[in-house]
Amino acid sequence: MTASLEVLSDSTDYETKRVQLETLFNRLEAAITPPFVEALTLMDADRTRAYVGVFRGMSRSVSACRCWRRAAASVHAHSWARAHHQELRPLTTMLAEDAEKQVDWLISVLKSDTPLGELLRLYTDLLLSLDPSPTKIVTANFKLCQTPDEGIALLIDLKTDIDGFINCIRNVIDAPRSNKEELVPATLCELGRAAYAPLRELMPKYTDIQTTLFLSHLDDPMLKQEDLLEYSRAVLSMAERSEGWFHTAYNRGKSIAGQATYPFYAPAVEAFTSALLNLITSHTRHIESSFLSSVNAGENAGVLSETFPASLLLESAVTQLLGVLADRQRVEETDEEPKPQHPLLDLPTFILDADARDTPRAPPPSVAGLRRAKDVLRNLARSILRNPIDIQLDKIPQLSVWHNNDALSTDLPDFALSPQEYITEIGQYLMTLPQHLEMHLSEKQAPWQFLTELCTHTCEVYAEKILNIRNMDALGTKRCLTDMTYLSSVVDDLGGSVTPALKSLEKSLRATTPAQAE
Repeated sequence: MTASLEVLSDSTDYETKRVQLETLFNRLEAAITPPFVEALTLMDADRTRAYVGVFRGMSRSVSACRCWRRAAASVHAHSWARAHHQELRPLTTMLAEDAEKQVDWLISVLKSDTPLGELLRLYTDLLLSLDPSPTKIVTANFKLCQTPDEGIALLIDLKTDIDGFINCIRNVIDAPRSNKEELVPATLCELGRAAYAPLRELMPKYTDIQTTLFLSHLDDPMLKQEDLLEYSRAVLSMAERSEGWFHTAYNRGKSIAGQATYPFYAPAVEAFTSALLNLITSHTRHIESSFLSSVNAGENAGVLSETFPASLLLESAVTQLLGVLADRQRVEETDEEPKPQHPLLDLPTFILDADARDTPRAPPPSVAGLRRAKDVLRNLARSILRNPIDIQLDKIPQLSVWHNNDALSTDLPDFALSPQEYITEIGQYLMTLPQHLEMHLSEKQAPWQFLTELCTHTCEVYAEKILNIRNMDALGTKRCLTDMTYLSSVVDDLGGSVTPALKSLEKSLRATTPAQAE
């Protein structure tokens, strides 16, 4: 009828007749739509074909498909509303099982040229319009979870259900047909967003759950004790075990959100490392306070003090944690996958906001604080280790042996002079350090690294203290040279080297000594 009218397009009353025909079509469509929808709802093929013939005769196949979507959506909506089990799985199962049948119906009965596109639009509109919505149902079920593990299990089950539905849709799309339909990516993306909407809504809850699981490790009774060394050992244990915790959490997150996991996983890692950093910082202050208290009380700290191994172990814990975080960053960077070829597999697009999709695999912000804490602990451990030496070196400027000596004593030969008590105390402390350090250090070379630093520090500060002596007579100079010779011998025995400043000072003192000048 429409084609016949087009033959008269040059007629003067063509537009009038066209409007009249459209009006008749509109009235006819309005009249047959209710019974047509009823036939579609009942899946009555014969009645439906008759109505489809009328719609096609009016060139209104689009309206026929719209009626089909209305009828199919109504059936599924009523089935969902009647369901007693308020879970997502029955819905995804129902839609998955019905998909192939609906495509066949579209092809054989409605004579649709785009059956797959019509099916995707139906399911997209349906998922967005169900009451109660799938997101509301899943959120309500999530609130019933009593433990973090139950919440994680619910999220994993949710992802499994949605994946099953998506896989079914992919199978329908990929099924062999005589006419291969080209689907618009935007249509596929809209379905993916609608299907994964419940998971998208709950992913921030995953961050909360994983944070709770991480922080629960810090409730370990080992972290409740007062002993400085044991507390440091407990923190080291936390750092060593954190790699396993991060590995488990990341893999579990991937089973929930695939490549979209990282923006939700990273904040949980930061919460854990930040909390552990707070414990480390607090314990560092306790160690430092104990060290200063012993110094103020006139007690020697040093290698035998509890504060030294406590600070050393705590520094090792920070080093271990930094290493774990660096390793995890490398693993997570290499784990990034290219954008999936199939639009229905693009989880980052379905779950993440646009600005979150390019979140870099960066170390947690607390890493900077951990590095500062490591430096503080390193300096603290060395201050504790140097303390017995510094105490003896601080005595040098105030010793009376440097001046006001008996004139007869000045003529004593060098071999009659012995190293003074302050320098022998330093020497004995240095010589016993290797065996004491080995109790606290695992690497064989580590004790010698400490000794090298300590010998250098001793020589440099010793030279400064000698220069601060205001008055030194000839005998005082001889005594000072005897002490220098003793210290040089100790440093050499430990495999160290006397600093240029001390060598230069010794050379200057020998030049001013008459006996040496002769």
